[in-house]
Amino acid sequence: MRGIKAVIPVAVLLGLGYACGYVPHNLWEKTWRYAMGFGVDPYLVAAVVWVESGYCTGAVGKAGELGLGQFMPGTWKRVTGAPLEWRAHPDWALWATAKHLRGLWEATRDWRLALAAYNAGLGAVRAGRIPASTRRYVEKVLSTYWHWVRRVQPVRGER
Repeated sequence: MRGIKAVIPVAVLLGLGYACGYVPHNLWEKTWRYAMGFGVDPYLVAAVVWVESGYCTGAVGKAGELGLGQFMPGTWKRVTGAPLEWRAHPDWALWATAKHLRGLWEATRDWRLALAAYNAGLGAVRAGRIPASTRRYVEKVLSTYWHWVRRVQPVRGER
């Protein structure tokens, strides 16, 4: 019980009031805006965020990943230069996810490889060491992507 009391104030301070497992309208609009700003398909950014965190702003991974985009500290610093605590902020996390995906696409010129690099790291992809778990991750992201492309209406008719 003591642990639960300690977590709640941190969640409130970080503004983690969003429910998990669905995409709140305001986060969908922000996903769309940041993705378009970096020239990335908004549905792809949304699919990555969904697979990474289920749009749970307070998501924490086993290896130290944090936030909507599940950024590791080193990746976050390299992509954003922003303080590590900002990984938990929805706006920063969505912006960084779109920016990072764009950078990985520019490095690989292949969306499957860019997704693999998002999960396993660009070094692993360049060395041809893509783990089976990363291959499954790529398929899960693409499956989510195609599901949303077929069923979700664009924000304000922008597509």
